Amino acid sequence: MDLRNHQITVRELLSNPGARSLLQREFPMFINSPMLQMAQNMTLQSVLYIAKGNIPQSKLQQVLKQLECL
Repeated sequence: MDLRNHQITVRELLSNPGARSLLQREFPMFINSPMLQMAQNMTLQSVLYIAKGNIPQSKLQQVLKQLECL
C-alpha cells in the first residue's frame, strides 16, 4: 500500500479492507473509539505524532511495514 510518505488520511487507510483489518487487530482501542470519526481527515503523519508517546515506536514501525506490504 502506498502510504504517500505518511500523507495518506485515516479515511483512506480504513477504506482498504486489509489495512482496516490490520489496524483493528493491532489497535482495537483505536478502531472502537468514538474519536475515530474525528480522525478521519487526519494524515497518518499526524496520527503517528500523537501516538508517539502512547505506543512503543517498535510497534508503530512494525505496523507501518505491514501496511506498506498490503
